[in-house]
Amino acid sequence: MQQKTETAVVALLVVGITALHYITQISALHYHIFYRELYFLPIILAGLWFGLRRALWTSFSISLLYCPLIFIHWEGFSPRDFDKLMEVTLYNVDAFILGFLRDRQRMEHERYVEAERLAAMGRALSGVAHDMKTPLVAIGGFSKIVQRNFQEGDPSYKKLDIVLQQTKRLESMVKEMLDFSRPLSLNRSKEDLNKIVEDSLTVTGKMAEDSKVTVKSHLDRGLPLVSVDPMRMEQVVINLVNNAVQSSPPGQTVVVNTSRMNEYAAIEVIDCGCGIPVEHREEIFTPFFSTKKEGTGLGLPIVKKIIESHNGRLELLDNPEGGVTFTVLLPTNDALF
Repeated sequence: MQQKTETAVVALLVVGITALHYITQISALHYHIFYRELYFLPIILAGLWFGLRRALWTSFSISLLYCPLIFIHWEGFSPRDFDKLMEVTLYNVDAFILGFLRDRQRMEHERYVEAERLAAMGRALSGVAHDMKTPLVAIGGFSKIVQRNFQEGDPSYKKLDIVLQQTKRLESMVKEMLDFSRPLSLNRSKEDLNKIVEDSLTVTGKMAEDSKVTVKSHLDRGLPLVSVDPMRMEQVVINLVNNAVQSSPPGQTVVVNTSRMNEYAAIEVIDCGCGIPVEHREEIFTPFFSTKKEGTGLGLPIVKKIIESHNGRLELLDNPEGGVTFTVLLPTNDALF
């Protein structure tokens, strides 16, 4: 409702000032000068209220509405004509500057709010994870001790096996919660991304085999060494490949590529799954959002956090044949670090 009111105010000002121009005699120069200055009011309001796109839309509208009046009373490019044209130019310049500054301020505010929200969530998660860690260790330890008293075929042995599996799963969740909540401390060194990918694929091989999914890699041997934390980057690749394997049906192939993309070294993980709905594209990076029954919803937020701490980007694209491609882009220029 407020935005509609603000739009109406800007529109009425533009239409009203333009009407004053056209109904006032051209000889009343002082009035026209005053009306031209009044045009800055809707431009300023549009910039402050709406940002760059609608501020420019307002200034372009004013230019289109006012320019016919300029050419109707054209004086052969006299100083008066030049003054009018310069003022129209200033409308658009001011709209661009105000709109750009407003958009930048809005983005900075959103980043600040998001950072505060994630920091608060991280503190809460850290407290919960620490409280869960000790009882889980005790449950797992005592369950193993009790399990030794039963034979493998005993129903009690199988029940305790389920307890141990679920305890292990909860311990993995606690580890992810702690990883997300802690500030990242990177131990960077010059590393070969191809070796990091190869080591990561060795770790994910068992899951791929169990899921009957083939994992292939195409590695660019000409990649330069990149300044990264090797353990953290392995965590990124393992997480993305495991997600790709879980998303792909049995018999399909997950492809992992490395390549050079301008000033970035890229790692692509391509799956053959059902894709990610457009409405979930942003949510998948939100903590605890997961489309998997067994998912914690912390894997991708942690991956994004690690990549951004390396001054990199994580991109998501649809594949023409189905599924999605996650692309990790890491700067290769030392000056960027």
